[in-house]
Amino acid sequence: MAARAGAHVVASVGRPERGAGLRELGAAEVLSGSAVPDEPVFGVLDNVGGAVLAEAFARLEDGGLALSIGMAARADTVIDFEQMRMRGGIRRLEPFTVSGPFGPDTGYLVDLLNGGALDPQIGWHGSWDRVHEAVDMLFSRRVHGKAVLTIG
Repeated sequence: MAARAGAHVVASVGRPERGAGLRELGAAEVLSGSAVPDEPVFGVLDNVGGAVLAEAFARLEDGGLALSIGMAARADTVIDFEQMRMRGGIRRLEPFTVSGPFGPDTGYLVDLLNGGALDPQIGWHGSWDRVHEAVDMLFSRRVHGKAVLTIG
């Protein structure tokens, strides 16, 4: 979505194979492992937390924002704010929260899906009866993309 809006997107993945297909989805750069962007970034969407979030926050340019969406690392995030003060500028770190109404945004996304302009990246699909299997696969990082449960 960011690339569609004109942003220069840098994707970061733990292993190179997890980056497959990200350029086709709009990433201008795909970094793996401990690689970091050469230049400061304006925004960060972080699903990992821990040291990854701390490093991403440190890479923000003046006026930048990091959104903490998840905590896949299940590790505390330790940020050296003194280092940030010495760099100067203003950077923000916020938790990602969801609130409604969603009507217009949901309609826009459905239109993109129906038109084939948005790939939902479904990596696993199964019955609601298999919810425990889906959760296990997501937590063990064996699903690339989203898990979708069918009810009924």
